[in-house]
Parts: sequence; structure tokens; C-alpha cells
Amino acid sequence: MGQIFGAVAVLLVLLFSVLGEEVSYEGFKIYNVYTRTRTELELLQRVSNDLDLDFWSPAVLNKNASVMVSPWNDESFRSQLVMNNVEHRVIQNNVQRLIDHENVMNMIKTRKRRSTAQDDTIAKFDHFWTLEEIYQYLDDLKKQYPKLVRVMDYGVTHEGRPIKVITISAKEVVDEFHPVVLIDGGIHAREWAGHMAVLYLIHQLVERSAENMDLLSNTNWVIMPVANPDGYVYTHQSNRLWRKNRAPSNTVCTGTDLNRNFPFQWAFYGGECSIGYAGPTPASELETRAMMLLMAKYARVTQVYLAVHTCGDYILYPYGYDYVDAPNKAQLQELGDKAAAAVKAIGGPDYTVGSAAFLLYPANGSDDFIYGSFGVEYAYTLELSCSASSGDGFIISLEEMQKINKEAFEMFKVFGKFAGEQTVKPLTSSRQST
Repeated sequence: MGQIFGAVAVLLVLLFSVLGEEVSYEGFKIYNVYTRTRTELELLQRVSNDLDLDFWSPAVLNKNASVMVSPWNDESFRSQLVMNNVEHRVIQNNVQRLIDHENVMNMIKTRKRRSTAQDDTIAKFDHFWTLEEIYQYLDDLKKQYPKLVRVMDYGVTHEGRPIKVITISAKEVVDEFHPVVLIDGGIHAREWAGHMAVLYLIHQLVERSAENMDLLSNTNWVIMPVANPDGYVYTHQSNRLWRKNRAPSNTVCTGTDLNRNFPFQWAFYGGECSIGYAGPTPASELETRAMMLLMAKYARVTQVYLAVHTCGDYILYPYGYDYVDAPNKAQLQELGDKAAAAVKAIGGPDYTVGSAAFLLYPANGSDDFIYGSFGVEYAYTLELSCSASSGDGFIISLEEMQKINKEAFEMFKVFGKFAGEQTVKPLTSSRQST
């Protein structure tokens, strides 16, 4: 009977997502679960599918996993943990309260920001920005810093929104001779800390360019700050915890996990209504194809690729699709360790560095794609820190957002300086600078 009620409730949530109604997480709980053995980890992975669990931080051995559980599956989940003696505790009793508090604080900070005098920068990291604010910021930078910034559209989404890219170069254009760091953020819509960390980087590179010229003197930056615009808008308007894009996958369910949609080692992952649905075919989604186009354009000069996600304190590198070592694993590990050390040096958390499959679980993604298809030798997924240990996970405070921005910037500096020290491969054909 509980499974019937659960299925009905899932269908209601899906119906709300199709109709555009605001989704409530009243009574949803967040657990910290600590797995000590491979058997416990396999149990957690198995019940994840059976009970439609939503992991906010990955389930790995000897670390806490943060997982959201629906009211209709809560009793079954707890029973499984108790029966198998798996260490766990409830750290949030009602996810909707977190969301409501976040909404109130964001509104207060936004009103306060509008009522105070402006300083010498455009960016204000005192609230979580909407897509409209992000795109307006990019356009403002383009107008105020025409010799440093260019902004371009790389296609449109299912709902007709542009997918914008900013290039930042002290040489005015991203040419064919200087190294590039290519970055995307927000491919998973609910990971707001990732969006804001990328925007903070843009702020530092442009509005604080004089202070960060060591990151610009020999390095060009190409950044897609919102890789999933439709999903991001939806998290602000209807469902704070939406992950996928907003293209219909069938008559009932909406959305594809864009990070699983890349054609390199694509596999059918999850049902059409699941949170990790990989799409009907490889590269089926407009957003995926826009990212592939961007990667193809700059592949020859890209020395470092960074996909910015949350949550988890991880610096991950290929391969993720299977338990396969990358040929330059030692070099990937060494650079990742330097980025982790930079965060630790300013009092940040301990980031774990390693290949995605071995550290977490097998799944393809954008870093596998650019590494395996275009030969970009230094490709990483950054799972930025957030408050998963305290139960907030994706729903972080403004103070935590500002702390994460600064920690992420320390990593970006390591990767940017490394890229600037690399030599771009010689041209095999003439191309036009952009």
C-alpha cells in the first residue's frame, strides 16, 4: 500500500512540474548516512532506486552522504537502515522550511541591495541572482569593458532562452595562440552555489582585472555561466530542487540530465521520469549541443576544462563512465592536488581528488566528453563545497555562498595559472579569432 501511495505522490509532483505549479517539499527529510562497508554502500545504492532517493552529496565509503527522502518513503528507508545496522541520523525534518527561509532571506537582501549606495563594482554577491540578472550583468560588462569582454549566444533552449557565453581576454580577442580555460556552470539547475562561484570568477577577472592580471596576461577565459537556463529559471519560479532541463521527455515527464546526455560513452541511464535520465539518444538536447559546439570551437587552444557543480568537496577527473584510468592520471592528480591545497591554505575544507568512477560511481559527463572526444588533457569536474553535512545541501546561506565563492576562486587561480604556462599546439589550418 505504501508503494501505491508513493507512486501516486510521485505522479502528482511530475504533474505539477508539467503544469508549472509550484512544487512543495513539505515533510521531506534529509538524512546523513555513513557507509562503512561495501555491502552497506551497495544497500544504499539499491534502495536509492527502489525508494526514489535524491542524493545531495554522493554516497561513498567512509564518508557521510546527504540524502533527501520523501514522506511516503521515509518509514521504508529508515527500516532498511536499522535492519542493516547502517549509521544514520535525520538532520532536517522539513526541506520546505529551508526553501522558504532561503526565499525570504534572498528577498530581504535584494531589497537591501537596491536601497544602498553602489560601490565601484557592478556585481553584488549579497543574494542569489536570477537568470535575468546574470544575463544583464554579462551585457553590462560587455558595454563597460569592451576591450576585455565579449558576449555571444550559443544557441537557444527548448523554451527559447539564449545560452550565453562570455570570453575574457587581455588581448581583446580569444586568439589562436594563447591558452584557454573553458568553464561551464549550472548544468544542473538547482546547484546555485556553482552558478554564483562562476559569476564571482567573472567578477574577479573583469571588474578586478588590475588585481588579477597574472590570470589574464597569458590566459584567455571562455565561460558559459548558465548551461541550463530553462532549468535555472524553473528553480526560481516553481521547483527549487529541479535538476534537469525542461524539454518534455514524454507525455508525463519533463527533462533530461544534460550531464548524462553527452555522446562519449553515452548509456541509457534511468527511466524517463528519473532525476538522472540521460535522454532518448546521445546529444538529443539543445543545451548539450550548444556546449559541444563551444567545446569544438576552442578545443585546440583549451588547456584546462572545468565543469562546476555542487555538492561534495571533490575535484574529479576522467574517466567517469567506467573504472578506467586516464593515460595522464598522474598529471591530473598532481594539478588537482595543487587546487585542493589552495583551498586548504585559506581555511577551506579538504577536497578529495581522483577519477570520478573510482571515487564516486560510474557515469559519463562533460569532462569525459571533452577529454575523450577532443583530447583536452586537463579536464575536471569541481564538486564545490556546500553545507551538506548540516543538511542544507543545495540550499545554502548567503554567508556560505560568499565563502564558497572565495574558495572556488583559489582553485580557479591554480588552474588559470597552469593553463597560461602551457604551449598551444601549432595551427594545422587558418582560423579566425573571436
